[in-house]
Amino acid sequence: MNTISLILLVLLCLAAGGGIALIVSPGRSPRSEEDMRALRAELAHLGQRVSLDTNRVSERLEGIDSRMTETQSTSTGMAQGIFERLGQVQSATESVAEQAREFTQLQDLLKAPKARGGLGEAMLEELLRQVLPPQSYSMQHRFRSGRVVDAAVKAGGKLVCIDSKFPLSNYKRMCDATDEIERIDAERSFTSDVARHIKDISTRYILPDEDTFDFAVMYVPAEGVYAEVLRLSHRKQPLFEGAIESRVIPMSPLNLYGYLQTILFGLKCLSIEEDAQRILDICGRLYQDVNRFTDEYDTLGRHLGHARNKYEEGRVRLDRFRDTIDRMVDLKEPDEAVDEGDDRPPLEAVGDL
Repeated sequence: MNTISLILLVLLCLAAGGGIALIVSPGRSPRSEEDMRALRAELAHLGQRVSLDTNRVSERLEGIDSRMTETQSTSTGMAQGIFERLGQVQSATESVAEQAREFTQLQDLLKAPKARGGLGEAMLEELLRQVLPPQSYSMQHRFRSGRVVDAAVKAGGKLVCIDSKFPLSNYKRMCDATDEIERIDAERSFTSDVARHIKDISTRYILPDEDTFDFAVMYVPAEGVYAEVLRLSHRKQPLFEGAIESRVIPMSPLNLYGYLQTILFGLKCLSIEEDAQRILDICGRLYQDVNRFTDEYDTLGRHLGHARNKYEEGRVRLDRFRDTIDRMVDLKEPDEAVDEGDDRPPLEAVGDL
């Protein structure tokens, strides 16, 4: 703003100088006094206009400065907001990337058969831990034959065997199939794997001579896989029906949770029955104690009866003794008039005693 004012002032001076130069330029006569006054008036008017224009320009420049300041502050706030949003987007991107890496690791785990068994066993153990008390189940239960089942639930003095090593390789092929032929081939392989797995469970873990129930549980690690087990058939027989005929019960995590809740309720009923038996035993001992106390109380009553009889007999004797003393007093009274100074009883009274 100061620079523009200075420029306008210089221009004004140049204009005034130009006018004066025109007035005193050689070859011309000096202007008259009236011309000089007119020129001065015009210069004054020009100066006022220049001053007014300078003020207007200054006001406009100030408005432009304030708007530029507001725009700069607004731009700064918008930039900060954009940077914050970019930070949030970066955090979300990193979280998604981390989840993608975990999912990739999960896929890698599901690819290896041994790792699949370990993952299914870990999921099964966590489910058992959340529902049942620790003493009602065991992991990696070993039979006398040397075979080991993933989990064994203790109920009513017997064992419910649960196997968690479910075949998933061909199921993944079914999900990744790009055409119908590939999907049907993977589906056929998957049903064969499941049927073979059912047969292995029925022959390995149903051992009544080692206190197992007459059935075993095949743990299916996902609800989607369990739905396929219910839907598919092997050799024109539904997989689920074939499993039931082999005394193997397929269970998803949700089904197994409900079944474990039922076992937990049964364990509580058994605990209540044991507590009731202990209460009955305590009541039996209490009954014996009551009978023993009754006998002792009857004995005490008899003793109290004998004591009362003795008390009555003593009372009768005491009354007789009092009567004897009264008679002795009556015999003593007539002799007191003969000799009042002699305190000794007469010889006749002593002879009566």
